[in-house]
Amino acid sequence: MRHFSFAWVCAGLALASFVGIAASPTADGPQFEAVQPDLFGVSGGQPNCWADFNNDGNMDLFVGMKGNAPNKLYLNNGDGTFQEVAAQVGVGDTTDTRAAGWGNFDGDGQMDLYVGFSKRSGVPNKLYHNDGDGKHFTEVSHQMGVDVSGFETRQVVWVDYDNDGKVDLFVAFRDGPNMLFHNEGDHFRNVAKEMGVDDPRRTVGAVWFDYNQDGRLDVFCANQDGDKNGLWRNDGTKFTDVAAELGMEGIAPGRIGSNGPSVIDFDNDGSFDLFVAGYGRNFLYKNDGHGKFIEVAEQMGVMGGERATPSAWGDYDNDGRPDLYVSSYIDKPVNEKDYLYHNEGKRFVDVTPELFRKHGATHGLQWLDFNKDGAVDLAIANNNPDGRNALFRNLLPPEQARRSLQVLVLDSQGHYTRAGSEVRLYVAGTRRVVGGRIMDAGSGYTSQSQMPVHFGLGDVKRVDVEVTYFSLQGRKTLLQRNVEPEKLRDRILTIKVPFPGALAKTGRN
Repeated sequence: MRHFSFAWVCAGLALASFVGIAASPTADGPQFEAVQPDLFGVSGGQPNCWADFNNDGNMDLFVGMKGNAPNKLYLNNGDGTFQEVAAQVGVGDTTDTRAAGWGNFDGDGQMDLYVGFSKRSGVPNKLYHNDGDGKHFTEVSHQMGVDVSGFETRQVVWVDYDNDGKVDLFVAFRDGPNMLFHNEGDHFRNVAKEMGVDDPRRTVGAVWFDYNQDGRLDVFCANQDGDKNGLWRNDGTKFTDVAAELGMEGIAPGRIGSNGPSVIDFDNDGSFDLFVAGYGRNFLYKNDGHGKFIEVAEQMGVMGGERATPSAWGDYDNDGRPDLYVSSYIDKPVNEKDYLYHNEGKRFVDVTPELFRKHGATHGLQWLDFNKDGAVDLAIANNNPDGRNALFRNLLPPEQARRSLQVLVLDSQGHYTRAGSEVRLYVAGTRRVVGGRIMDAGSGYTSQSQMPVHFGLGDVKRVDVEVTYFSLQGRKTLLQRNVEPEKLRDRILTIKVPFPGALAKTGRN
């Protein structure tokens, strides 16, 4: 790997040169409203994650609950309303749930769900196979070899780490070695030790992305209780921790660890950056495009408070610059400090609306346009005794909400198996970057969703859409030119990547 680093002054110049696509947020600031608070506003949420589990074209929300409260699965009716169906379809566990992730492990086109429980519950983790059209799930964890017990599960990620076309399973623990289950077809096999990624440090968050652009997905692990963070470079036959080499261990004297990492191209330079929420301070690692990072959290105004836990990116005002939501966990106060950072280009500014200050998150955070109006909405999970979960609808004016595009990357069969695939938008006919996102591979804290990536476009009317996916031959790129979001149904573009051997396809939903 080529060594390359910037001096701080150079980094400052590079960041100062970043110019956004459009103007600042609405004059009145962010405007949101609670959706069905009597339905969503229950206490005790921990992981939360989106997927279209019944294949009706609408995204549904799973929320794992604390203690003995039953887990929730909110079915999106497609008219802006939801109904709770977890017990009806067989996923309404009443066990303290710490992690959850949607994935299609058998490639049948149906979204399956892995649920991780707390150690004190004594209950093994569960893998729920979707029996078809979301009407019923069957628990198959023992049969598939992933019924882990005796550990505190904290992060679940479905990802094809070896590019063989089958979705594998990464499970991180706060109190034991992390596990990497290779998909053998009819079962999973834990290969973490032989691959060198059985990290015994106390991992509470993990996100996969190809940080060095070598065609293999790497994993960043956020560790707690005095343990340094790890960035595990995927070398093909082995993983190597390069966090110390890259200056990304994240811990300093007196600090007690990191929590929720999230990946995005925050400055629209074409390279993917990493934000890490943490106790003591946050970190924002700017990618220099050559496999190295420079830490800019203080410079950019997002170093934060004392006990940041989850983080999630979403361009809530569609100005073309991704904004950042960070929440904090505090043992006693109910209204912990949350931050909605608006991306001004050269710096982030806290614009948290009063609604969020009163009803903050502690754990799950997910941005998603659930009602397809073009504006990203926000789902939060709060496990404080007097806290409440919530789904907040973004009230952007219709003209501003329409300045957006969602991109969905699927495999050649139309299935969600390409987590970590990269999506970049350019102004049509140019290489001017409009934005960069990855298909969710662990962001959101203890959760993984299977959902489109959302871009605000500012004043840009037409874009070229570039998708980078991973194969046995390395990184592969598809380019869909001259896309006009206004001509797409719900402004969603579907791109099917050829793996293995199929021709690329694009779909206009």
